[in-house]
Amino acid sequence: MSILWDRINRKLSLKLSLRILMFLVVVFTLSLGVLFIYSRQMVKRQALERAEIELDNTTQHLNELMNEVETATRTVVWHLSESRLTPDSLLNYVRLVAKENPDFDGCSVALQPYYFPNRRYFSVYAYNLSDTTVAKIEAPYNYLNKPWYKNSAKQQKSSWVEAYLEDVYGNETQNYSDMVVSYCMPLFDKQQQLVGVVSTDLSVPWLSQVISKYKPYINSYSIMLGPEGQYFVHPDSTKLMHRTIFSDVDSEKQQDMIALGHEMLAGHKGMMKVKVNGESCIVFYQSLSKAPWSIALICYESDLFAGYNKLLYILIPALAFGLMLILMFCMNVISFMIDPLNALTHKLSYITNGHFDEPIEFSPRKDVIGSLQNNFAEMQQALSRHISSLHETNEQAGLMNRELLEASEQERQEEEKKNAFLQDLMHQIRTPLNIINGFTQVLRDDYSSIPEEEISEILDTMQSNAVHISRMVSMLVVASNAGKDVKVNTSERVNIKDLVDHVSYIYATRPPHTLELTTELDVTDERTVKTNREYLTKAINELLFNAKKFTTEGHIKLSVTTDGLKILFVIEDTGSGISEEMRAKLFSNFEKGDMFSEGLGLGLPVCRQLVRLIGGELKLDESYTDGSRFIIVIPDDEAWVDLNN
Repeated sequence: MSILWDRINRKLSLKLSLRILMFLVVVFTLSLGVLFIYSRQMVKRQALERAEIELDNTTQHLNELMNEVETATRTVVWHLSESRLTPDSLLNYVRLVAKENPDFDGCSVALQPYYFPNRRYFSVYAYNLSDTTVAKIEAPYNYLNKPWYKNSAKQQKSSWVEAYLEDVYGNETQNYSDMVVSYCMPLFDKQQQLVGVVSTDLSVPWLSQVISKYKPYINSYSIMLGPEGQYFVHPDSTKLMHRTIFSDVDSEKQQDMIALGHEMLAGHKGMMKVKVNGESCIVFYQSLSKAPWSIALICYESDLFAGYNKLLYILIPALAFGLMLILMFCMNVISFMIDPLNALTHKLSYITNGHFDEPIEFSPRKDVIGSLQNNFAEMQQALSRHISSLHETNEQAGLMNRELLEASEQERQEEEKKNAFLQDLMHQIRTPLNIINGFTQVLRDDYSSIPEEEISEILDTMQSNAVHISRMVSMLVVASNAGKDVKVNTSERVNIKDLVDHVSYIYATRPPHTLELTTELDVTDERTVKTNREYLTKAINELLFNAKKFTTEGHIKLSVTTDGLKILFVIEDTGSGISEEMRAKLFSNFEKGDMFSEGLGLGLPVCRQLVRLIGGELKLDESYTDGSRFIIVIPDDEAWVDLNN
């Protein structure tokens, strides 16, 4: 990118052409942008209006079909109520309904038990088969519990029955082609006693074909839901009857589909944007006036804007091609006008870019440009000689200055570190020695007059300072061995629980007694680790000592866990923590986060050295921000054997 930008800056013709092109791009973008936004809104509005009209037409057509069914059923009930019921009259009426209404799936009349003597069940059914109308007396079967009979007889009023699967013989089936919806109406005699039920059926597959005809876009489709949200009409026949609009919906990721289902079940009319199979869709929905069902038209947004997007695919490449033609024309015109200046600029670029050792050719031209080029060529030769000599001298001087500065700075830092360390060491040792000497003199001179409790405190203080001196001496010994080839025996199998108990005891007995140590073992009591007990104990004790020194409230915790074949000892506190600046030199000798705190600045370096001598690693968990957390990783490359087995 920098090379391209440099090339543009060096070519005046290209720079001017690009500026003209940028101005044209801004003008074209603003103009076409406003046009596209307006046209997109207009296309979307027209597409939505078209889809809404299609849904209204579909709903109106369904309501008209259902109204025809209801009218035909009422006509049959009226005629049967006014005449004497016989098997022949029943057959004639249902045959007439089926014949006059070829869109109906069938018509049936089922009478109350024993309406005809010696016949408990009696029902007639008529349906259209190709060009023939078939009317028959059905074989006796128990239709009393069928939904089309049971609901109407119980409520004693007409109603639409939800879709169910039943063939022309009255048998339940799993074949989608046999799915029907029925309009059922009770039949009463002149004494208003229930005689039977008249049922007129519409085929659900046929309804689906009718609805599918109203398809405004190539991928749009319609669905119809029952009062419980079950699918009556859907392109995927596996969802019919057995699934609802809520069945396969993720309640967390598809809230829009759930809202759509509730809107449709509530009988509302409207439009909603939802995701269907991961694609954005506009859904138009409204309820039917004849039954508690709701119909929806689903249109993909990609279909709504298909023509608009196709226009964009043509317009954008054409616009880009036109802008490229404008750019090329501008470049050719401007280049022709400034070509002499370009040639001179190219010659002078050797010097302006610092290439003094590359010669500039002498020009045979006698004009001003030729003279100017020859003068620059001579100047380049002189500059090349002087610059080469100057570079060599500067490099030698710079190298010597850097070496002197580095040596001087290193000497100064070493001297400062040495003086600071010696002063700190003298202070750290002198102070506890003075305390021990002072208390020793007190005990020697006034032992009999000092209370027993005060003697115990004095002894604790003397012990604490003696431990402090011993700790510093031990750190100095370990630090003095840094870099030496020290061999440590790490073949000992150390019981982890015993080690933690021992460390906890030392922590509890070593002052100051501020916070108790919390231990957490994610290993069994029999678990061991192959290491050096002494060195590991020293490292853990030192880390716990530091945690106690810098933690006044909260907690100090020692936890042990495993990571594959590694044992992790984690020392965590809620103290002051370690600053970002200190983390880079955390394990360097004689470095302290607080120059006024006690210690020699050897604690963490010594801990790391001890851990590395036994084949482990000590590291700071920088993700922990409530204090400090150090992790000792001890590899245990031998498979651990459960001693209980």
